[in-house]
Amino acid sequence: MRELLQYASRFRRLYQKEFRPQGEATGLSQLEMDIVLFLRNNPEQNTARDIVALRGFAKSNVSTAVEALEHGGWLEVLPDPESRRVKRLVLRKEHCREIEDLAACQERCFAAALADFTPEDLTVLRELMSRMDANVQRALAQ
Repeated sequence: MRELLQYASRFRRLYQKEFRPQGEATGLSQLEMDIVLFLRNNPEQNTARDIVALRGFAKSNVSTAVEALEHGGWLEVLPDPESRRVKRLVLRKEHCREIEDLAACQERCFAAALADFTPEDLTVLRELMSRMDANVQRALAQ
């Protein structure tokens, strides 16, 4: 279905367009902003491995971005108390305002994409996306 790929491509363009001013204001790349938002929105999934697995970014790109975010003072890389091999990524409070601005930008993108959806439409969309995800997972497991 070509349409699905077109929808995804258009949304990605909207997302990048909306985030461009945020990137200029903060000095962050799109990937760095995506990582900051991932950590903000998923505080329990706070390792580079989590980001790679759940967002599908290349491990090398995440590693480079995490290093830049650490050097820029956006996050701390802390050892896990239970496993010395695991490093936890923790957002720094010094950038709380900028992080919330990024989150607001993300919300605006989703609000624009779902502007005329009713609550019932959203329920149906979630159900359909969940079914599609289950199909994709089954196909990947084969």
